[in-house]
Amino acid sequence: MTLSHEDLVRRQQAAQDALASAAREGQPVPPEAAADLEACARGEITTDEARRRLMARLQADPRYKKATRAA
Repeated sequence: MTLSHEDLVRRQQAAQDALASAAREGQPVPPEAAADLEACARGEITTDEARRRLMARLQADPRYKKATRAA
């Protein structure tokens, strides 16, 4: 994926903002998630790939419970 300099700067700022926001809220960001976010900001992976990786880790975590709707 080829990104313009402006796109890279915008993505990197968004990644930094997201990590800072999580830190301000006291929400820990797993190192794998931070690495994926940074890779996405550098244009190494797509946002869809970052999202897919995050969801795969969440679903593999025994603490994660899928929300179900009551019938």
